[in-house]
Amino acid sequence: MRNYDNACAQYYSKLKLKCLPLTTWEFRSYSFSDAILFKRIQSNWNTKLDYLKQAQKENREIIVTDKNFRIIFVSNTISKISGYHQEEILGKSPRMFQGEATSKVTRQKIKTALTQLKPFKEVILNYRKNGDSYWCEIEAYPMFDKNGSFINYVALEKIAS
Repeated sequence: MRNYDNACAQYYSKLKLKCLPLTTWEFRSYSFSDAILFKRIQSNWNTKLDYLKQAQKENREIIVTDKNFRIIFVSNTISKISGYHQEEILGKSPRMFQGEATSKVTRQKIKTALTQLKPFKEVILNYRKNGDSYWCEIEAYPMFDKNGSFINYVALEKIAS
């Protein structure tokens, strides 16, 4: 064993490589980090239906807003349909995906559901980061804490077929 260690040390000392410390676990499955963050958000809800698993099973994106309807969580694969990266979306309103040709009637239906804290399912014309439009099916649910206070909206989204 001693000879092996010496041979390895001699071999590696001749290479012009630099060892760098591991500073992140980003190379791990992104869904792992999604699950941790989502479970932290979900722990405040009075319902324990796992929307993240449902979204993964149905091949949907997930967006969670706070009580002020600002995005606090998006699945890391959101860029597949929107072209935006997570960092560009967090803290913004989901209206960022809407544009000139988005139906005012559909917008009003969604606004009414949000105001009344009701679940809704709508198909809306959204826009990608590059300006291309796509039809998006949104299924959204208000989330309440153990005291019955509204805290989040969770939306499952996919390209409408």
